[in-house]
Amino acid sequence: MSVATALPDTMLIGDLHFQVRESPRRATVGITVDRDGALLLHAPRQCDPETLATWAYTKRMWVYRKLAEKDLLLSAKPDKEFVTGEGFAYLGRSHRLLVTDDTDVVRMHRGRLLMPRRVANGHDPGAALIRWYRQRGHQWLPGRLKPWAMRMSLTPTGLDVRDLGYRWGSLNSSGGLNIHWAALQLPPTLIDYILVHELAHLTHPQHTPAFWATVERVLSDYERRKTELLTVGAQLWLGSGSGLSATRPQRITAAGSLVRGEASRQVGE
Repeated sequence: MSVATALPDTMLIGDLHFQVRESPRRATVGITVDRDGALLLHAPRQCDPETLATWAYTKRMWVYRKLAEKDLLLSAKPDKEFVTGEGFAYLGRSHRLLVTDDTDVVRMHRGRLLMPRRVANGHDPGAALIRWYRQRGHQWLPGRLKPWAMRMSLTPTGLDVRDLGYRWGSLNSSGGLNIHWAALQLPPTLIDYILVHELAHLTHPQHTPAFWATVERVLSDYERRKTELLTVGAQLWLGSGSGLSATRPQRITAAGSLVRGEASRQVGE
């Protein structure tokens, strides 16, 4: 019996340097372009290193393209100050912040976003604004989700609004839907794309052709929305002065499967 060659910790593919991540839970290989431009190469246990390197080599142009997009997006990240007149987006519209002594909580009033002066001058005003986005999300998103769930005949077990790192949305192990609080800054049409995208994952965990067909059945223009999300998402505030792109909160990924020792691309976003 032959012994499988262990995967190295890193691989140099052409002029691209990858960190290798091996997982017994994976059945496919994949590439992630992380927020800071780091390249991660994911593989299942006992994956042949030469086969993995061959597959990664075929993805070089995809990686170069995504790295170029990331440079563009990160250059657009906004900086925010918690002073009167600063703009913060909510459902696609910019609302001016008003720092005032006339409110005890962060709230919207007649198109202005009010923040208590003690909060704005405190140690973490961003946390207070994030709580406001989460509260608004819990109030607004269920009504937006319901018609899409009915059209797709798919019902998540719950809905939560939280910090998801570099993903717009996710599903938990029991089928509950999570949405990043920063998505509440997007226009409703782009939030619809995120909701439909995550609902489709209830029946198609991977981005297979069947997955995209499910999305397209209810959003015929999903490709336009996906592209717009990439651009608009770069302008959003994440609570730390960083922008969010269409591929961040899902970091930019590509995936494939290894069939009989040969690299075979299945999915590339």
